[in-house]
Amino acid sequence: MGNGTIRVLSRAFSIMTYIAREKRPLGVTEIASAVSLPKATVYRILDSLEAERAVMNRGGEYELGPVTLLLADGYRRQVGFSEVARPHLLSLRNETKETVHLFVYEKGEFYYLDKIESPFQVRMHSRIGGRASIFRLSAGKALLARFSAEDLKELHEPVPPEVVREFPDILARGYAVDDEQNEQGLRCVGAAILDAGGHPRGAVSVSAPVYRFPTELVDRYGKLVSGVAEAVTREIGSFEKCVCSS
Repeated sequence: MGNGTIRVLSRAFSIMTYIAREKRPLGVTEIASAVSLPKATVYRILDSLEAERAVMNRGGEYELGPVTLLLADGYRRQVGFSEVARPHLLSLRNETKETVHLFVYEKGEFYYLDKIESPFQVRMHSRIGGRASIFRLSAGKALLARFSAEDLKELHEPVPPEVVREFPDILARGYAVDDEQNEQGLRCVGAAILDAGGHPRGAVSVSAPVYRFPTELVDRYGKLVSGVAEAVTREIGSFEKCVCSS
């Protein structure tokens, strides 16, 4: 594959990522400006993407196409623990009545894999597929506390010292706390999910506005989150052992 082909692929993904983030139909001029490419180049790439149903042209404005659903579903099934975790996430949301997130870790990056909203009006701005802060979110800190020295080398930057200082407490109680560190007015608790080999693979969390999530509830919700993470970890281990032995 030549450099020209690689460059086109990179540009195509930049365009699709921008369309996905904006969540609305976009004109070529706006897309070209956002990704810093000539309009003619963007037109050609969009034509190719439309032919593959990766984008749809709606009267001169573009949206993501149906093939992206196949890609997203394929990734979630490939990850393995998304379907295993779903019933536990629903139970956790029903127990707390707050927003529950599932995360996946991939080679130095942390992503939202699933989300079940709170029934209350004030909701989280997080999006499935979006990058998450591994250093500020409780789920990220819970995951980092389980990292080996080799795992830490994958990260794009070193773990802040103040986060490292939290590791002993996180490991002792089984969950981490984000006390308005990621977003003002929000508090969350998170716990790490491990694969069959005991390696950190993802995390689960409960998030809520601080007025609905007082400090008195932190330990209760933290234990609930930790219990869900442990249950998902056990099911992943059982599933992977069955697959290996079959």
